[in-house]
Amino acid sequence: MLGAGIAAIQPALATLIVWCSTPMTRSRAFATQFFLGNLGLGVGGLLGGLLVDTSAASSFVRLFAIDAVMFLVLGAAVATVRLERTPVFGDPVPTADERLGGSGGWRALLGHRAMVQLCVLGFVMFFACYGQFESGLSAFAVDVARISPSMLGIALAANTAAIVLAQFVMLRLVERRRRSRVMALVGLIWTVAWCAAGSAGLIPGSEAVGVTAIISAYALFGLGEAMLSPTVAPLVADLAPPSALGQYNSAFALVKQLALAVGPAVGGLMAGAGLYGAYIVTLIVCSLGITALALMLGGRLTAEQDNPLRAVAGAAVPAPRAASSDEVTTAA
Repeated sequence: MLGAGIAAIQPALATLIVWCSTPMTRSRAFATQFFLGNLGLGVGGLLGGLLVDTSAASSFVRLFAIDAVMFLVLGAAVATVRLERTPVFGDPVPTADERLGGSGGWRALLGHRAMVQLCVLGFVMFFACYGQFESGLSAFAVDVARISPSMLGIALAANTAAIVLAQFVMLRLVERRRRSRVMALVGLIWTVAWCAAGSAGLIPGSEAVGVTAIISAYALFGLGEAMLSPTVAPLVADLAPPSALGQYNSAFALVKQLALAVGPAVGGLMAGAGLYGAYIVTLIVCSLGITALALMLGGRLTAEQDNPLRAVAGAAVPAPRAASSDEVTTAA
């Protein structure tokens, strides 16, 4: 039931954020949402750890009751949202003649090559990062790097801290950059993160090196996540036709959930078989693949899709080479 709720709320929330923002403010809106979400994860995890007593079953009941109440609070908060009569995205609500449930809408989406490439890129990103946190990477940290479960908890806290502390700094750095280049850079950062994680198992018996390497890897993952939050979701919105916004958000959410299902399965199987060397190499290749796929995607994006701020007068953003000739033709 929780999975069904997440499957419904993710595309709906993304669509609401788009309706409440403009192409110029969309990156900041999604960055703020990601920041608050991770802040909530950090605070919730801290409070949960303080409330739970493994020797008392009632403490778990109390925690689950608090969770249930917070979902009611979420429902009440959503009920208070009031949109303008004319959404700023340009009438994204489909009319009776623009039904999206039929095969025609999905056929059009699958025929949108830039969106298909972004979905493939998104699958690799979620597979190589989120899909490994609680499976292969955790097993590698404990079995190979020999760090304690408590230190692994600190590493996860470092991931959340990196996002919370760096989110708005990263926003300032990336919001005027080409989105495809930002995603390509994230692939390189995650490559370094996986190399750092792999190095944790190279020096047997050195717990300090292992702990430092694993915590650094989780922090680097958080840095990349902070760069992606104002980049990927706004790009999905900018690629979507106004009447298909919800469908595009749903398709990308489906890709994300598939990656989050496949990632732990693959990571767990490789960890269970003791294939840790092959595991690290596989994730390094996936991270480099993110960079390659992002650069390929950049060739299919228009200048406005790759960086909407360049359409603002006085925004000093370099024009993508592939799109510069088209812009001259349009201007002429």
